[in-house]
Amino acid sequence: MSSIKFSDNKPIVITLVVVIIGMIGYFLISSDPEPVVTEQIAIPEVIAPTIVEAPEPEPEPEPEPAIVVEPEPEPAIEEEPIFTLPLLDDSDQLIRDGVVSLTRHESINAWLASSELIRKFVAFVDNIAHGQVAKESVRSLAPEGAFQVMQIDEKTFEIDPVSYNRYNLFTEVAISIDARRSAEFYHLLRPLVQKAYNELGYNNKLFDDVMFQAIGRLLETPVIEQPIRLVRPVVMYKYEDDKLESLSAAQKQLLRMGPRNTRRLQDKISEVALELRSILGR
Repeated sequence: MSSIKFSDNKPIVITLVVVIIGMIGYFLISSDPEPVVTEQIAIPEVIAPTIVEAPEPEPEPEPEPAIVVEPEPEPAIEEEPIFTLPLLDDSDQLIRDGVVSLTRHESINAWLASSELIRKFVAFVDNIAHGQVAKESVRSLAPEGAFQVMQIDEKTFEIDPVSYNRYNLFTEVAISIDARRSAEFYHLLRPLVQKAYNELGYNNKLFDDVMFQAIGRLLETPVIEQPIRLVRPVVMYKYEDDKLESLSAAQKQLLRMGPRNTRRLQDKISEVALELRSILGR
């Protein structure tokens, strides 16, 4: 049996109070002695008040079910396929496709005509690191025309500036290569490059170190703005300045490209070196 709340007792209490007051009033009136009266006085009926029951409280509306918004499923992340390098012997086409994408200069195709490109690249860099120039590795890059000099006197000559122009195309192609992308391409090819370097008998040395050594040699090459004098004691020309003559063969080759080409190539080499250090964490 449920308990009745205080607020629900109000109608009952009021009814009881009304009944009690009526009865008291009745006894007070009838208690005083009065003369007998032959006429009967009709005593009005006490009508009990109608008890009005309180309406039952309306049931509280049931809470609407919470709308659960399920998050949309995240799109599946497609994993990039792992790139598999070809064998070193089968890598020429990869090199051609990759190098062509590094520049819009069409003359780059002439650099890629030969075979065993990675092995030749490794041999060329290794020779530069040791101060030499492997001409067989880059014979296809040899400039057209003969090296020209101007005779000053019986024993002294100067490099004819016209000779520098033979290297203009080579320089244009080289500086057109995207430094960042070329560094990324090298990073991709590192396993093949290292394998080719190991074939030269360097099993305990990283080719990365050799490459930075070669870069350092080229960047140390002085840029000579004034005419460069030569002597010819026998058949081959030599630099009259002993400091220039003491440079490595690779550095002297860079000198023969002329100050403008040398400076532009060094700027590009520096740019590539910075990108390589960034990617390789050196």
